[in-house]
This record gives sequence, C-alpha cells and structure tokens, in this order.
Amino acid sequence: MSIQPNKPAQGIIHIKPLLIHQTQMTTASLDPSKQDNEPLIATAEQLSSLMESFIELGVLVHDNQGTQQSHTALIHKTNQVVSQLSGLTSSPYTNQYPIPIDVISYIEDGRNPDIYTREFIEVTAKSNARLKGKMQGFGRLRDVLGEKLGKEFPRLVDSINDIKKRTDPPNGVNIDVDEEMKD
Repeated sequence: MSIQPNKPAQGIIHIKPLLIHQTQMTTASLDPSKQDNEPLIATAEQLSSLMESFIELGVLVHDNQGTQQSHTALIHKTNQVVSQLSGLTSSPYTNQYPIPIDVISYIEDGRNPDIYTREFIEVTAKSNARLKGKMQGFGRLRDVLGEKLGKEFPRLVDSINDIKKRTDPPNGVNIDVDEEMKD
C-alpha cells in the first residue's frame, strides 16, 4: 500500500501544520516589499517550515504503532526533514548572515537566543562605557599635561597645540563628562 502525500494513511493521524507565533520572530516586523529584507524573510519561512516538520516528526515518532503504514509515514517525514535541511544549507541566503556560535549553543541548550542578544548588548554597553571613561581620562591628562608643559616651556606651545588638535575626537563625538552630568 502506498501513501498519498495529501491523504493520511489508515491508522495515521494527519497533523495540521503548527503555526509559529510570529511576534517573537525578529523578521515579523520586516517590510516584505523591501528587497533587503527578502533573504531574512525567506530564511525565516524555511526555518518555520522546518520547525513544523520537526514537531510533526516528533508526533509521528511518539505515536508510532509499529505498523508498516506508520513506518512508511515516518520514513516519508524523515526524508522531508532531510530535504528541508539540505534546502536550508544550500540556500544562497543562509551564508549571508553568519550566526555566532554562542547563539547556536544557546539554542542547543534550549535557551532563547534573544537572551544572548540582550546579554551581548549589555556587555558591549559596559565595554563602551569603560572605553569612554579611558578616553575621557586620557583626554583630561593630555589637556592638564599640555597646560602645565605650556606654562613651563612656552616654546613648546605650538607642538602641544598640534598634539591636542591631532588627538581630539572626531566631529560629533562627545566624550565630555561635565556636559553629560548636567543633563
């Protein structure tokens, strides 16, 4: 007996595809009309379909009755999952966005990858604050040292001003603590 793709075999439960809650996916807010978002949306759809297939495969394994029909359905679903995985890895879009190994580890551990993103942002913000403090400290040291050297050695004032000009932060970068403390 052969199993038709759209018709459930006798004794096999036909599973309707489960929908993944779109509000938690970062691609849900992307505008599908923009060309830049096409790779992300296509990959998200492939992943959503793959997750549905894994859920269906899990149900088939759990409810396996040991009959030839259930065995055939299990083989069919397994082959479908394998072909979806092959399609995902051969997709031209999947190599455009590298995924950090830490995110994959989070997923393997059953954790939400959004937690990784949040923690990464927190660590980056702390690192940026520390670097900003260092920049401010060195800037103040430069200014105080330049002022003292200029008073003691007036002939070096031009060189000191040149150093200050070359080591000033670029336009638009504000590292002055005094102005931030006023806010």
